[in-house]
Amino acid sequence: MLELAYQQGGSERVVPLAPGVLLLGHSPSCSVVLRGRGIAARQAQVVVEGDRCRLVDLGSEGGTYLNGVRVSQAVLKGGDQIRLGEQVLHVRRALENRVVLDAGTPMADDTAGAIIQPVGDLQRSLGVLLPGAERPAAVPRPAAPPTPEPAELAKANRILRSLSELAQALIAAQPEEVPRRVMDTVFEHIRADRGFIMLREAGGSLEPCVVKYRNPAEEARITISKTMADRVVHDRVAILTSDAQIDPRFSSRDSIRVHRIRSAMCAPLWKGDAVIGIIHVDTPVQVNSFTKADLELLSALANYAAVAIEQARLNQKIRDERFARERLEKYFSPSVVARILSEGEKEAQELEATILFADIVGFTRLAERMTPPAVAELLNDCLSFMAEAVFEQEGTVDKFVGDCIMAVFGAPYTQADHAVRAVRVALEIRRRLAELNEARRPRPPIEMRMGINSGRVVAGPIGSAKRKEITVLGDAVNVASRLESAVARAGSIVVGERTCELVKDVFVLGDLGRVALEGKEEGIQAYEVLAERSGREPGSR
Repeated sequence: MLELAYQQGGSERVVPLAPGVLLLGHSPSCSVVLRGRGIAARQAQVVVEGDRCRLVDLGSEGGTYLNGVRVSQAVLKGGDQIRLGEQVLHVRRALENRVVLDAGTPMADDTAGAIIQPVGDLQRSLGVLLPGAERPAAVPRPAAPPTPEPAELAKANRILRSLSELAQALIAAQPEEVPRRVMDTVFEHIRADRGFIMLREAGGSLEPCVVKYRNPAEEARITISKTMADRVVHDRVAILTSDAQIDPRFSSRDSIRVHRIRSAMCAPLWKGDAVIGIIHVDTPVQVNSFTKADLELLSALANYAAVAIEQARLNQKIRDERFARERLEKYFSPSVVARILSEGEKEAQELEATILFADIVGFTRLAERMTPPAVAELLNDCLSFMAEAVFEQEGTVDKFVGDCIMAVFGAPYTQADHAVRAVRVALEIRRRLAELNEARRPRPPIEMRMGINSGRVVAGPIGSAKRKEITVLGDAVNVASRLESAVARAGSIVVGERTCELVKDVFVLGDLGRVALEGKEEGIQAYEVLAERSGREPGSR
């Protein structure tokens, strides 16, 4: 599978070339929207049919160029370069097709031909504290420390300068740019032809996140010995092999020999004792390309990379949690939000809950006499205090429908007193409405009616595969809605029979008899909430 990669807004954009048609141009209707001079609204398209990708110019004035040659249409392959006006796009294999872990025979511990260095030794070699490393215990300073050799001093200075440059680059980088910035720095200081970073996923498998070639036109699949990768990850060591084809550490069946890698280095992405992935560079044509100093530099860069990637992951997790919290806080009380974030959203389940519908009476006629800004302000005021009352009783705002609010109690987390909470919310809404009307004098008062019903419902994430919402479904919901719209009068709170059973010891209820509801052949028994048995009148504290 191929993909398109291009720069926009200072960062790399990657578009998979999946079966179908990909439209390129500056029009917002295009599949890939490109910026820059010389780009037509609809300039070219990429047609993917099976394993074949075709680039087709759409008659643009500026033309479509493939590898520097203007074309009307052409077949695309990995390594191709497309130019549309000022914009350059690179065609390359998708990450999962460019890096392969190939199983090989285990490595022995007593053979020569490669350098294997525990990353913990790097601290002592450089004489500096790397990110995430434990600060060594204080030791007496020697009376006359030995003067380092010029070559050793130059090596240490080179590594430290590279680390300083990388640290500055990573500070300014966006989270998704961190792996690419690391690979750019590696290629600046190490003479590698190819390289990649693989990160460990939740199950422990290694997955590529960035692949780099010194010459993109020579892009080819990179195969690394799984033996080497496993050794790097589990033993926390960096490995250099100067000529893997004759290296006695690898048997004749090993994948390094099979894939003719002449020189390779692989180091763990490490922070303290934790390894989050690997970084690998190689050259398939030159022997003895890398030195022990290169291995130490790669290990040190891998340390900085791991810290930066972990920080980027943490920042992204914080942003995701903040977004999730902001989304959930619109509908759930703070305590319920905390449970959802810590435990995750529950799957759809059947349980007993109480549903409340509250609606402004005659809102359409009221809105006709008001300006649109005044209508919006009134709605915001009413819906805000209704939602606040729901949250105070740890209920859930299922949805707002115009001037109506639907609230649920006892879902998504069970509450033994869900019905009592719902009725208390209704009384609190009526009290706050009285305060709002007092503040609005001498304008006409706002009136509300409310319906409440309890019963078995299905609660949880419900919707399509791409978009789901936490809601409740069931006949109990429909009955609550119809009690509000067809039975309740302005200022009244009407409850169904099951709710009456659950709250009759807490509230004084008036019997409304059996009422006819749409979809109910025999109707249902309805009651009106009059007061709380503590002596408080509805609408009073």
